[in-house]
Amino acid sequence: MDLCLFKISSLFLFSIARLLLHGLFSKQNSYNYPRIGPQNPMKPALAAKVEGDRTAFYGCGFYGLQDTLWDVSGRHYFKHCTIEGAVDFIFGSGQSIYENCVISVLGQDLGEEGMGYITAQGRDNPNETNGFVFKYCYIIGRGKAYLGRPWRKYARVIFYKSFMSDVVVPQGWDPYFNSGGLEYV
Repeated sequence: MDLCLFKISSLFLFSIARLLLHGLFSKQNSYNYPRIGPQNPMKPALAAKVEGDRTAFYGCGFYGLQDTLWDVSGRHYFKHCTIEGAVDFIFGSGQSIYENCVISVLGQDLGEEGMGYITAQGRDNPNETNGFVFKYCYIIGRGKAYLGRPWRKYARVIFYKSFMSDVVVPQGWDPYFNSGGLEYV
């Protein structure tokens, strides 16, 4: 198996089919973290970009503040991983399962201006097979966050038998500026 692992600035890019990482990988993008006011503004700062098909991560960590893990496309499996962030920190159009993962919300770093968002899924039409499934996951952290907001009109995210601490706001989902609202989420 050829490994296509590129380091671009503070971003790791995985773009190979049939890649398996087992406890080898932990990546933090500290570009705008900790957030200390206007001198360190909130901007996207990827820790990893995954676009290979049949890529699996076991016991890996992804740490950032905004747009931590870009699950671009392809089929991916995350097990016993930790993913941390505050805004859209798991986003993209991958067809992915997150099993027994810790989803750690850093909502307190947003200050008074708003709440965080765990997911921003990007399914463009109802015939696409992509979406995120969170199975037996633990959502913990500080501050408050929505489960997600649709990045595209037909976003699909499922939380199945997952523990949600009080960090998750009761509304669950935010329609964002999506003209389709929540009817497809």
